[in-house]
Amino acid sequence: MTSAMDTPPGVALPPPITERGGVGWAYANLFSNWYNTVLTFIFAALLGLALWFGLSWIVLEADWKVIATLGGRLIIGQYNTEFACPGQNCFWRPQASLLLVSVLLGMAWAVSGDKAARRIAIGVAAVTVAFAFLPYSMDQMGLDVRLLLAANVPAVAAGWVLARYTPLGTVRWMVILGVLFFLVILVLIGGVPGVPGLQPVSTIYWGGLMLNLLLAVTGITLSLPIGIALALGRRSSLPLVKLLCVVFIEVMRGMPLITLLFMSQVLVPLAFPQDFSTNSLFRAGIILTLFSSAYMAENIRGGLQALHPGQVEAARALGLAGWQTTLLISLPQAIRNVIPAIVGQFISLFKDTLLVYIIGMLDVVEFSRAFIQGNAEYLASARELFLFLALVFWIFTYTMSYVSRRVEVHLRVGQR
Repeated sequence: MTSAMDTPPGVALPPPITERGGVGWAYANLFSNWYNTVLTFIFAALLGLALWFGLSWIVLEADWKVIATLGGRLIIGQYNTEFACPGQNCFWRPQASLLLVSVLLGMAWAVSGDKAARRIAIGVAAVTVAFAFLPYSMDQMGLDVRLLLAANVPAVAAGWVLARYTPLGTVRWMVILGVLFFLVILVLIGGVPGVPGLQPVSTIYWGGLMLNLLLAVTGITLSLPIGIALALGRRSSLPLVKLLCVVFIEVMRGMPLITLLFMSQVLVPLAFPQDFSTNSLFRAGIILTLFSSAYMAENIRGGLQALHPGQVEAARALGLAGWQTTLLISLPQAIRNVIPAIVGQFISLFKDTLLVYIIGMLDVVEFSRAFIQGNAEYLASARELFLFLALVFWIFTYTMSYVSRRVEVHLRVGQR
C-alpha cells in the first residue's frame, strides 16, 4: 500500500474530491452542515413538485394556439391591416428595419469582439430564421416574408464583414450608423408622402412589440445624455441653472408616469395651435424620455458624488480647465461606477412602455388583451398568451442585464 511517505518530494497531491469540482461546490454550499442539508432536500422537493406540475401543464394542458393565431401581429399590431395600409403591403417595412438592426448587431460583434455581442447577434439571426420555418400556409406567410426573415443571417454576416474590413469598424462609426439607421427605420415605418410603396401609415396603427421597442430605444438613447446634463446642472455653481435642474428633477420624480401621460394627452395639445400636428406616439416618447432622464440624473449625480475629491484637485493642479476635468476625469468614472443603476433604469423604461395603453396606443400587451376580449373562443387561452408575453419581456430584460455584466467585467467595475 502506498503511503504519504512514499510520495516523491516536491510532488503536490490533488485536493480531496470533496473540495474540488461540482462535488466540492455542493459539499461546501449545500451539505456543509445538517441544517443546510435539510434545507437542500426541502427546496429540492419543492422545486421538483413545481417543475412536475408546471411542465405537465405546459406540455399536456396548455393550449398555445392563440399565439400561432396572432403570429406576426404580436410584433406589428395593426400595422399591416387594410385600414393602415390601404391598397399596399406594409409588412416588408418592419422586416427591412429588422435587417438594419441585424447589420448593426453584426458590426457590434466585430467591433467589440466580445462573446456577448456574438451570442446576441447569432441568437437574433437564429430566432428570425426559425420564424421563417413556422408551419403556416403560403396564404398566411408568403415566400417573400420567409425570405426576408431568413435574410437576417446574411445581414449579420454583412455587418461583421463591413466592420472588420472597412474603416467603419470603429465605435464612432457604430454610433453614427446607429443614429442613421434609426432615422431610416422611422422613415420606413412611418412612410413618405408621394413615394410609391412608402405611403404614410398613421401612428395610431403602430402597435405590438414594435411600438414598445421604438419607444424604449428612443427613451434610452435620449435619456442618458439629458440625465447627464441635468446631473451636471444640479451640481453647477450657477444658482439659476441649479434651481431649474432641481425643479425639473423633483417634479418629474414626484409625479406618477400615468399622470404625466394623461397630461400629455389632454394638456399638451392646448399649448399648440389647433392645426399643429401632434400625435400620441410623439407625446408618449417625450414623456417617457423626460421621466427617465430625471431618474438618470440622480444616478449620475450619485456616481459623481462617490468620486474622491482628490482627483479633481489633482486635475486642477495639472492646469486642466473645469470642463476638461468633468468630461475627461470625473464623468467617465462616475458613469463606470453606476453602470448597474443606469441599466436598471433602462430596464424600467422598457417595461414602462406598456403604460402607453392609457392614451390609446396598442402596445403588445394591450393588443393581446383586446384580441382576447374581442374573441370569446380564446378567453380560456389568456394564461398561455400572457405567460408567453412575460417570457418575451424577460428575454429582453435579461439580455440587457447580461450585456451590462459583460460591460462591467470589461471595465473592471468594482476593482481598483
